[in-house]
Amino acid sequence: MNSAPIVRDVFLIGGGHSHVLLIRQWAMNPLPGVRLTLVSTSSQTPYSGMLPGFIAGHYSVDEIHIDLRVLCAWANVRFIEESMIDLDLVSRHVHFDARPSMGFDVLSLDTGSTPDLSVEGAQQHSTPVKPVYEFSNRWEEIVSRVKRHGSEKISIGVVGSGAGGFELITAMRHALPEESAQCSWFIRGDLPLRGRPAKVGSLALESARKQGIDVHTGVDIVNVKERTLIAMDGREFALNEILWCTSAIGPAWAKRSGLTLDERGFVTTNDYLQSVSHDFVFATGDIGTQIDTPSSKAGVFAVRQAPVLFQNLKRYLLKQSLKRYAPQKDFLSLMATGDKRAIASRGPFAVEADWVWRWKDHIDQTFMNKFIGLPEMRQSGNVHLPSELEPTGQPAVNNAMTCKGCGAKVSGAVLDRVIASLDVKGHAQVISGHSDGADTAIVKLPVTSLVQSVDQLNAIIDDPYLLGKIAALHALSDVVTVNATPHSAQVIVSLPEASDVIAERDLLQVMTGLVQALNEEGCTLIGGHTTQARELSIGVVINASYEDNEEKPNTLTQDLSDGDVLVLTKPLGIGTVFAGLMQQQVSGRDVRIATEAMLQSNQVAAQLLREHGAYAVTDVTGFGLLGHADRLLKPLHEQAGMLLSLEAVPLLPGALQLAQAGVRSSLWASNSVLLDVMEIADDVDENRLALLCDPQTSGGLLAIVPARQQDSVVAELKSNGYADAAVIGFANSSGRYRVR
Repeated sequence: MNSAPIVRDVFLIGGGHSHVLLIRQWAMNPLPGVRLTLVSTSSQTPYSGMLPGFIAGHYSVDEIHIDLRVLCAWANVRFIEESMIDLDLVSRHVHFDARPSMGFDVLSLDTGSTPDLSVEGAQQHSTPVKPVYEFSNRWEEIVSRVKRHGSEKISIGVVGSGAGGFELITAMRHALPEESAQCSWFIRGDLPLRGRPAKVGSLALESARKQGIDVHTGVDIVNVKERTLIAMDGREFALNEILWCTSAIGPAWAKRSGLTLDERGFVTTNDYLQSVSHDFVFATGDIGTQIDTPSSKAGVFAVRQAPVLFQNLKRYLLKQSLKRYAPQKDFLSLMATGDKRAIASRGPFAVEADWVWRWKDHIDQTFMNKFIGLPEMRQSGNVHLPSELEPTGQPAVNNAMTCKGCGAKVSGAVLDRVIASLDVKGHAQVISGHSDGADTAIVKLPVTSLVQSVDQLNAIIDDPYLLGKIAALHALSDVVTVNATPHSAQVIVSLPEASDVIAERDLLQVMTGLVQALNEEGCTLIGGHTTQARELSIGVVINASYEDNEEKPNTLTQDLSDGDVLVLTKPLGIGTVFAGLMQQQVSGRDVRIATEAMLQSNQVAAQLLREHGAYAVTDVTGFGLLGHADRLLKPLHEQAGMLLSLEAVPLLPGALQLAQAGVRSSLWASNSVLLDVMEIADDVDENRLALLCDPQTSGGLLAIVPARQQDSVVAELKSNGYADAAVIGFANSSGRYRVR
């Protein structure tokens, strides 16, 4: 693990073939002081070579995707699951739609291409194949529509003369029953696959026709209307589904970025995969075009560019001469024909056979196996920065000599700039706060009780903006359970040891996320403290007011009544899911869903529970469901008991499968001692039972609600976004804790 102070940020935009291979190489040989960040729209990136096999039904959706989140967690690479909408190459910032921009020092682009929908009506009335990472979902929608037609035969057409169009139409023909779908392929010339030997086009044409595909040659589409293609010669083709697989163009953000582009909008690069206009920007795969030696947009080139990109990023940072990349003039092409056959071609050689499919399948599986069962990474001790990476204009950064105590604080200039940029909403009770720049804040308290809560989180996720939001919501949960009104907060942020530039970037992300969450909850940030440490962590103090009156009774004054129900507002499994991420046993999709659960506020849930008569409420966090249930019940009655229905307890996707694989959070052992006092039915699933002790970060609320309110409160919770809210059992005065 790279444990040197961070002094350079390298951003990888897009989870293409070059970048996933680069990340794997970087994990084995990182550059001290350099942090890699991958920005991708999705945590699942498809291997394009296997997409036709997926459409044909030969592979599952998981078999053709690389899990970027798991790969990055293994490689110690920061992962940001967001869509970049713009690049500012003057200030070196990546811009997003709904979160703050992020600064970088060096940039690498591997985003692929976008469909050319310039033909009139194509954007409105066709389904584009690109971007490839979205097509698996679009294909499943098409299959569903075919099934909905029942016995009625529907017509599907693919527009595109290249290899992508050929592989797509033959895969679809193989996947869809002939009695359910008519498949048509529309080719501009007499032969498909222009730019390749005529024999290759003839083999593709023969294969398509042999499989029952209606091939229309000499069709130049000039207009697309609803369910209709219109050719230049006046011919019209009626279709139920139109798929667009023509030549691609560069993305819109590239045109706005100031990068030098080719005529189709792709980033022009030199022999070193480096932008010809911005030397700190590199581009590979479809998004890049080498100006002196252009090559076709094929995955084989992105794969071969990866080791050169890896070397050149390092060499650029170390101010060394770069390595040339010379694309081969010809390459082996393997095109699947849908029916577990394939066409192999190179130069004048071309052949179609089943053994070619097996050869292609072996190559594809070998590539994917690079990202399955990743080797265990060893952590190294302190390492020193290369002299070329020492920050200029400030003392050398050396983690062996980092000061402690107040000497570990973030610099005053960094702190002032970050504070000035925050949009902190005021509160009537806050007289002076963070904006005054003082070490203390003044809060007016016109109430009889002050409520305070403190929580601290280390970096459960490596996205600092989202971590800031989660830390705020996690801390606020304690306050909302006692019906207090939060008014102010203080924060302590420990940042990874880094240069001032990097520290400012990280602090801005953390504080922006935290302040946004506090603002949404009606809570004002009034101050805090920063320090530097080995890893990012956030501590939050919440200050709230509590009015002692009959309208807002203390939550623990009501006696426990037998038959009252236990209501849980969010699913369990956060600790297990993130333990699974550390062990590379979870999917990025499941991590994303768990993250979304942590980002859901408990404020509305607490209000709804109180409105439905809940008289005891707690948040389910580090001690797990059983631990917090025990702490909820004991103050109510000396003989408090509960009966939990295990099957009723909602779980996050993937949590049970991970538990069955033996995955446990590190806190699980101490939480599970409560199982020793539980009366557990013989038929209980032990792995599902284990999740009752799973520690939660920013988990849901557990409440005791009168039985007569159970249906209405669950319905209200669900309608307000708590989709997994459920009655999970009963509270009683039996003095026994039971699970059935």
